[in-house]
Amino acid sequence: MKISVIFVVILVVLSAFLGQSDAKWKGWKKIERTGKRVFNAAEKALPVVQGYAGVAAVASVAAVAGKK
Repeated sequence: MKISVIFVVILVVLSAFLGQSDAKWKGWKKIERTGKRVFNAAEKALPVVQGYAGVAAVASVAAVAGKK
């Protein structure tokens, strides 16, 4: 999972720097769009993942409390 996070960060940084200049090669625009899509998808999924982590944490605390 850490590799995917590093990959996303690299894509976001590349899209930020490459998006500011006028690229002669059209491939950079495709890479930038891909970076934006990944960023937007992560932005949408993060609250869901955080909510799941919160529910899992509460469930684990309840399970530990139930064993006592």
